[in-house]
Amino acid sequence: MSIIDDKRAPEELRGYVKKRIENMRKKMLQKGVDAAILLRPENVFYFSNFNPIIISHVPYFIITKDKAVLLVHAIRYAHAMNEGAVDHVLCYGKWGSAVPVALDAYDAIREIIGGEKITLGVEGDYASVNIVKKLSEKLDVKNVVDISQDALDLRLIKDPYEIQMCRISGEFVDCGVTHALEQLENGASEARAATEGQYAMRKLWHEKYQKYEVSGFSNSETADIDTLVVWCMSNERLNYGCDCPSGYVPMPGDITMPMSWARIGGYNVENERTVLVGDVCEERVRAYDAMLRARENIFKMLHPGTIFEDMYFAAMKEYEDAGFSSILPGRCGHGMGLSTHEFPSVTKGNKAALRPGMILTVEPGLMSAELGAVRHSDTVLITEDGFEFLTKSRRDKIVIKKQ
Repeated sequence: MSIIDDKRAPEELRGYVKKRIENMRKKMLQKGVDAAILLRPENVFYFSNFNPIIISHVPYFIITKDKAVLLVHAIRYAHAMNEGAVDHVLCYGKWGSAVPVALDAYDAIREIIGGEKITLGVEGDYASVNIVKKLSEKLDVKNVVDISQDALDLRLIKDPYEIQMCRISGEFVDCGVTHALEQLENGASEARAATEGQYAMRKLWHEKYQKYEVSGFSNSETADIDTLVVWCMSNERLNYGCDCPSGYVPMPGDITMPMSWARIGGYNVENERTVLVGDVCEERVRAYDAMLRARENIFKMLHPGTIFEDMYFAAMKEYEDAGFSSILPGRCGHGMGLSTHEFPSVTKGNKAALRPGMILTVEPGLMSAELGAVRHSDTVLITEDGFEFLTKSRRDKIVIKKQ
């Protein structure tokens, strides 16, 4: 088998992609949309399984009532033909022997859609005013409709292939965090712990999962080429939410947190673990214990039908009872999948219900400059009768004994 053959999308995946396109057509019909043009890299991937890695030239996914076309620049044509999971791939621009529909992308879009008067669907949260203007100049557009939420709604419930990728991602982030914890226990710096965690993840990919891409989605020349990530931060820097690790070596009294993400075949989950170093102050212990109780409250509610904001309130009660009402988080979980932070959020005001096939994080955390932060984050899959942990590393109170 050639390298290219090994990277081709399996037939099973092609079937799921076709189903996603049909589901989008149903959404379009409900809104009276004649043609949808998707540009957000995650959405282009969702409907095509194609990731150009570097977006020096924009890829488009075009859906009409009788067409589903991945349109890429000629430089990406061979890549899209070989690794995309769609039947129709066309190109624009000039590169090598690829034969374009047109040199200009918007001229190519007009050739694909045709000259009939249409209601056009675009991602209102992504397509710029300039892009919509150019499309309207090239196409006979009578109305423009926002389809951003429709795409998010479809991505909300994962199909079996997506779930498989997220399970594998869970194996990677468990590996990364576990190795980072071992390093911290041996007196390593944040940077050393993160480096060794990432190296362990890379070895796992090399030994077991080479056929899956470990790259993210870019919207510019700056590509997210390696997405096996471990970070570690300590004390007041935890209040930033996320930041790169430093050369700091956690000391007794500190609080530190290794965290990991791994995008496998386009999909990722996360794992974060809070670590107490030696004897810490009473406030940090109290916050940590409340965090563990808040998580248990949510875990007990993880089944179809539970309302998102009810999980938020159940977690926040533990923090309020423990005296942390002034620093409550805005959310305590979020969706996962093609993006590291997806719709929906576990937050006040979200009255949607859990449904089988949703993948989300459980991470009720507290953050402040004085406290630092306490936050274990697990990623879970909602099943027909409950939930499944996609991250499986230790979930108890983690204390490193240092003199």
